[in-house]
Order: sequence, then structure tokens, then C-alpha cells
Amino acid sequence: MKNSTLNSEDARDASLRVSKRMRDSLKAAAAVMGRPLYEVTNEAINHYLGNLKLGDPLVAIRRNGSGRARTATR
Repeated sequence: MKNSTLNSEDARDASLRVSKRMRDSLKAAAAVMGRPLYEVTNEAINHYLGNLKLGDPLVAIRRNGSGRARTATR
């Protein structure tokens, strides 16, 4: 139990370190560009989300929904 607690705390600490580094990088970029931090942050988030390779969530919903409909009618 103690080992799993340490692992989750290590992961949380690592996540906070990354978050702080990202925040500091965004602040520096905003300062260099002379733009508000929220604009730079929004652009970074939009860029990140735009580069994610996510499948179409509706395909899975349609596939599962049609499977239930076929099962119910049989």
C-alpha cells in the first residue's frame, strides 16, 4: 500500500512540475510577444487540441447504438 501511495504522489509531483514549467514557458512567450497571457495560453491549447489524433466519437456511438437496436428487434 505504501508503494502505491508513493507512486501516485510521484506522478502528481511530476505533473505539477510539468505544469509549472509549461506555465512559466507561456508567461515568457507572452512577455516576449507583448501579448496577454490568456491569448497565448488559448492559442497553445488550441494548437495542442488541433494536433491530437482523435477518432470520430460519433462512429463508436453509432456502432454501439445500431448494435443495441438490432439486438432489441430480434
